[in-house]
Amino acid sequence: MKPSGILLFLLSVFTLLIAGALYFPDDGIPLAGKMKLRFFTAKDLLSSNQVKYADINQILRQQDLINDTVLTAIAEGNASQRSFKVSTDSLIKSITPIEYPGNDTTILYSFFRTLKNLPSSGQLIRIMHYGDSQIEDDRITSLLRNKLQTRFGGSGAGLVPASQLYPYGFSMKQENSDNWDRRIGFGKKDTTVKHRRYGALASFCSFVQENNMNQIDTADAWVTFSMSPYGYQNTRNFTQCRIFYGQNKSPFLSELYLDDQLTDADIFPASSKMNVIRWKFDSPSKKMKLRFRGQASPEIYGIALDGSKGIAVDNIPLRGCSGLFFTNFDEELMAAMYKELNVKLFILQFGGNFVPAGLSNYTGYENWYYSQIIRIKTLCPGAKILVIGVADMSIKDKNQYITNPNVEKVRDALRKAAFKSGSAFWDMYEAMGGKNSMPSWVSAEPSLASNDYVHFNSRGAKTIAQMFYNAFILEYHKFEKYAQ
Repeated sequence: MKPSGILLFLLSVFTLLIAGALYFPDDGIPLAGKMKLRFFTAKDLLSSNQVKYADINQILRQQDLINDTVLTAIAEGNASQRSFKVSTDSLIKSITPIEYPGNDTTILYSFFRTLKNLPSSGQLIRIMHYGDSQIEDDRITSLLRNKLQTRFGGSGAGLVPASQLYPYGFSMKQENSDNWDRRIGFGKKDTTVKHRRYGALASFCSFVQENNMNQIDTADAWVTFSMSPYGYQNTRNFTQCRIFYGQNKSPFLSELYLDDQLTDADIFPASSKMNVIRWKFDSPSKKMKLRFRGQASPEIYGIALDGSKGIAVDNIPLRGCSGLFFTNFDEELMAAMYKELNVKLFILQFGGNFVPAGLSNYTGYENWYYSQIIRIKTLCPGAKILVIGVADMSIKDKNQYITNPNVEKVRDALRKAAFKSGSAFWDMYEAMGGKNSMPSWVSAEPSLASNDYVHFNSRGAKTIAQMFYNAFILEYHKFEKYAQ
């Protein structure tokens, strides 16, 4: 082709692109379903405006300056500007506060009072942290647990399933025989399960499926727990183990091995009720193995690895869940587990999986979520509930990442549900920096979030956990100062 022909071809293509940019709709052309055909427009070509991402540098710098001593001084009103590198007003503003319905700051006082009295009461109390994939592998929960156990006493990783759904092991290394079957009670309904007995972990495990019971003489299954090189010291040193089980149609043998030595063995009779196997140890072990044998497997609802006193904090990640399952489960089983575990506070961290729904309004989700909180209050009277709002989540708009327009709608629905039920609320979205903050977390040095622009990475999870802890412990200090 001659040079003049090439030039004419390029000019023609350029002209067509300009024409397309001038007349193509800004919102694109709708295709099947929610799909749209997008094209750059004249506005894109002529405008120099770019999306402004939240500046999180100051937030992160101020978080580095906050510790328990600073929080105590702020709460007691003894902090002076001379004491810190920045003004105390600036530090206080950097802490996203816990919110209360009608500004009733006493809502958590009964829980704080229980915390304060732990040294004299000698009891073991529990916080259950439910959430979606944002808290998988003990992210967020692990730092919160360590901080609280260091301050108020306690040890262990808390309540865990007999078989993990995903091969993670930040706080505790867990290994299983390959014949465990885990059934979950959220998401798409498993039609082969004809009951609602999922328990506090929203799942149960068994090593003999019901339809195979008449085909075997005896089944053998095991699970081991050992120290993770990444876990906090408090998590490693549990001194008691409880197995929550039920519905075993025939007797089974349970054996306990500590550091590869058989320590205890017992046969448990057939039972249709929830039962608890309990062991206490004089000192922590580096490795614990549980072995089960029987023709029929019990439904195992959880294994609690705790200290004998202080505070236990459970990490209960439910990938893909929106937190709308409590009303679907067997009430008697749930209530019995919560009572035995002595749960005093529920932290609910859901909402991210409902953001993509793209609804015109989220009143329905608000009402559903409210009904879940009310069910928890019924199942565990006296326990307090703290709702954590959804994190910022980005969608790609042409060549830029922007906050999904539904994030604030879901956040508001969660806040309204919490307030309507008389529960506390913490705005994680605001703590991150608000609108268009997730790209700043992704591009931080080092990065604090993954490239899906939805999930925190391990560093970001620790950062947001520290932010939440700061807000939480500041409220505790205020309780200490003002409560009678």
